[in-house]
Amino acid sequence: MFYNVELLVEKMKSYEISAVISSTKENIRYFTGFEPVIKTLNPYNGQCYTVITLEQPDVVHVVHSIGEVDQILDARTNIGHVFTYGTFYREHGNLKNLSPEEERLNKLTDISESYSNGQEALVALLKTLKLDGFRIGIDEEGIKTIHLSHLREQFGKSEFKPCSDIIRAVRAIKTEQEINSLAYSARCIENAIDAVAENIYEGISEVEIANIFKVSIAQQDALPVLPMIKVGRHAIGGQRRQSQDIKLKAGDLIWFDCDIVSNGYWADIARVLSFKHLKSEYKKFDALYKGQLFSMKEIKPGMKGKEVFDLTMNAVHDLGFPEYRRHHVGHGIGLEPYELPILAPNSEDLVQEGMVLSVETPYYEFGLGALHIEDPVLISEKGNTVLTQKNGNIKIVG
Repeated sequence: MFYNVELLVEKMKSYEISAVISSTKENIRYFTGFEPVIKTLNPYNGQCYTVITLEQPDVVHVVHSIGEVDQILDARTNIGHVFTYGTFYREHGNLKNLSPEEERLNKLTDISESYSNGQEALVALLKTLKLDGFRIGIDEEGIKTIHLSHLREQFGKSEFKPCSDIIRAVRAIKTEQEINSLAYSARCIENAIDAVAENIYEGISEVEIANIFKVSIAQQDALPVLPMIKVGRHAIGGQRRQSQDIKLKAGDLIWFDCDIVSNGYWADIARVLSFKHLKSEYKKFDALYKGQLFSMKEIKPGMKGKEVFDLTMNAVHDLGFPEYRRHHVGHGIGLEPYELPILAPNSEDLVQEGMVLSVETPYYEFGLGALHIEDPVLISEKGNTVLTQKNGNIKIVG
């Protein structure tokens, strides 16, 4: 299975929940393998739900808008009932020569079986599953208050318990397929940075550098969602867009703190390149780099986020950069760029076996720009595994 069935069952039993309803696009993707188009076309009002019962935790029931219901054919998990809503026309020119996929889509597109809206379809699905009178977990972050109120009116004997945090805890422990997806996303960024290193020249603008990066990401069938790339001292304002007026010159750093998505899974990788030669003030990077490497090796399951923060900061300080300050040194990553745990000074989040953490030691200084290293690491009792493939030290290019 693509999702962690065993952990989901454990959590459902622990909280005495008979079913879980997911409603955010990330959670729907987690349980089905497809990202509901309606949540992109209409992010605030679009409705799509999955329902998983404790009785059949490896079967995913779906409520979907009929216009985009063909997405069911892309599901990578066992799909049970599919309840549609709305109106959409797929005409029946020749029903004699339909492929198996077309036959299935034809049945899913039956307008006579479609409900007027998403909440009515969800009510019908829950009644079909005979869930009235049971405690039901509801992914409250993706359902409107008025729709949740409607559910409570229709199922007066049921208790609807907020469970977004429960699903988030399940998602934090990655399956093998998820780890492979995260590793691929990380490689996409590494390859794109290599493409920049091979194609830059003196006088190239930030915009042109970012375009090289974005083209490489697209060629790898990924999306450059947040390619934060800045040159030299301008990286102090790294969230700003790239400028055509900022040109690369000898001695400049090129800073990458890039978030991309491949197949729904994020990578958040940071690197710096130095053009033609390395200035002496960049030597601070050495402690940041070695401290991050030490942290990725020494993080253990059972540690709290604040303990990982202290471990990382102490390593950087001991390695020759005692002035270094930071508000966090990383976070979990998966279907969202920031997942549990957060590696911050007051974080009680627990690090667990099977989590993938983005561990980073960024430094920003006026007049210098940014020195930054960030990599994803899979946490294991047997020893952690860094999912990037290449050395993250500063590279002199050009």
